[in-house]
Amino acid sequence: MARDFYKELGIKIRDLRKRQSLSREKLAEFADMNAYYLGEIERGEKKASLDFLMKICKVLKIKLHDLVNLD
Repeated sequence: MARDFYKELGIKIRDLRKRQSLSREKLAEFADMNAYYLGEIERGEKKASLDFLMKICKVLKIKLHDLVNLD
């Protein structure tokens, strides 16, 4: 179950990023994180810390609740 959550979360991050016409590199730069690590998060291979999720939300201008609500 947790694996599915992180996979779905990564897909949501990627979709939101693309809707805002941001490359993975730009989102990573604005969020002060490594682009490779962001790619792993988007693919559901790595679990993002709350710190990183907050940074991603700030750049994408969304609330954390909206990001993690996968229903």
